[in-house]
Parts: sequence; C-alpha cells; structure tokens
Amino acid sequence: MGWRLSPNHSVRVAFRGDLLQHVAADGWRFVPGSETAEGPRVAIYGCSFTYGTGLADDETFTAHLQHDLPGYRILNRGIGGHGTVQNLLQLRRDIAAGAIDAAVFAIISDHRFRNIAHPQRMRQYLSAEWYHLGVEHVPVARLDARGQVRIDYRAIWQPALRNLNFEIFLPDDHMINAATFAVLGTVCDTAKAAGIPVQFVLLDALDPDFNAALCIRFPETVDISQPHDRAHTFLPRDGHPNARANRLFADRLNPLIQALAAGVTRTCDA
Repeated sequence: MGWRLSPNHSVRVAFRGDLLQHVAADGWRFVPGSETAEGPRVAIYGCSFTYGTGLADDETFTAHLQHDLPGYRILNRGIGGHGTVQNLLQLRRDIAAGAIDAAVFAIISDHRFRNIAHPQRMRQYLSAEWYHLGVEHVPVARLDARGQVRIDYRAIWQPALRNLNFEIFLPDDHMINAATFAVLGTVCDTAKAAGIPVQFVLLDALDPDFNAALCIRFPETVDISQPHDRAHTFLPRDGHPNARANRLFADRLNPLIQALAAGVTRTCDA
C-alpha cells in the first residue's frame, strides 16, 4: 500500500484552531455511529477527499452518510495521497477478509497521475514530509501489450527526477487516462467476481475532459463534484473540500448508496 494511517491516533488541524481528527483502532478514519451500526457494510475508497482533510470527525461526507443512513454501516477507506491502484489493493484485502458488502470508489482527476509513475507525482515524493514519514515505495499500474494491468512497486526516492525535463517522453492524456480506466476495469472484475456491487463517483471537476472520458467508459459513473472555490473549499489555507462541500457530497451519495446496497446499481456491468 505504500503507507497507511496509524491506529488510535489523533491528527491536529492547525488552520482550524487545532481541531482534532481521530483514527480508530482499526486504522481507518473514525466515522461516528459506525461502530454500533448494523446492516450492509458500504466501504468508500478514496484519498484525502474521502478521509476528510481539515474536517472534524462529524463533518466528513462519510459521517453525514452514517448519520443519514443508520441502517447501513459506512466505512471510510480514504487515505491522503492514495490513488486508484491503492484503493484496488485495499478492496482486494477487504474482500478477502469478508469485511464489506458494497463499495464506492470516490475519484478525483489527480488520481490518474498517482496511478502511474508520472514524474509530476514522483517529484512530489521528494519533499521532506514523505522522507520523515518513512515511506519507501508506491504501487503503480503498468499495462502489458494486451492492456492488462500489472501492479509494480516504485521506490519513492528518485532524485534524478528533480531537475530533468521528461515532458517530451511522457504519454499523452489518452494513454494516461487509459491506465486509470484499466485499473477501474480491474476493480469491476474484482468486485463482480466476489459479488460486490460497486459504484464510481467523481469528487472534483478540475479536469472536465478526464471526467467526461470516465463517464463514457463507465456510464454508471456519477459526477457529484463541487466547485473549487472558497465557498466549497478551505482556500486560501487549504484546497480540500470544506464542511459545506462534504454535506453536498453526502446528499448526492445518499440515493446512490441505497440503490447500491439494494443491488440495483452495478458499475461492473458497464
């Protein structure tokens, strides 16, 4: 997985008056009410948008969903910096453990650069923060000649990437998107084989062309994105979705999750 959350840990959000976030004993973001909830277990896979960077425990969209849908158990599977490849690996673990009944993949446009060893993303790993966290590698997708996905592990410390210009060697947008779509296709195959209904949702609209291409490739994908402005993010202090945006995410996800848990929506059938 590359990195994970620390169980029974608290995270202080300095730019919001030292607000505390909590990671539960199972190593995932605490969702108030989920510890006693019964019913279908719906895991929501994603990155910091799903984890809820900058948000109190009861402000994340997973917390709102748990409050609004007490007949379900909502599992927050979001970790900052993770992409679709890592979400796929966690899905496999959850299926093997018999831990979920349905899955939602919450996608942002930046995931496509996280899913391959793209220099833009690999340069970000050269920051001191990643070094101090002790992260050693990141799983990425490679496509073989038949377009089949293979997951490789790339060492994060690649200092040669800092100053070299690889732009002329990089694949075009279509090829970059194709890698993410292949991973999502593997998600569909994995979930379908296990009898797990799965839904894809888009959380940002920073790359409309990527969003449109994803919806064409997987027609059941639903765009629940919010504007990237001060009314819906923590800008200028932080660019992540704020409490208002998370309330809107939850409102738009609510009927999708009810249909998903009922087995009505099956992205894998696309």
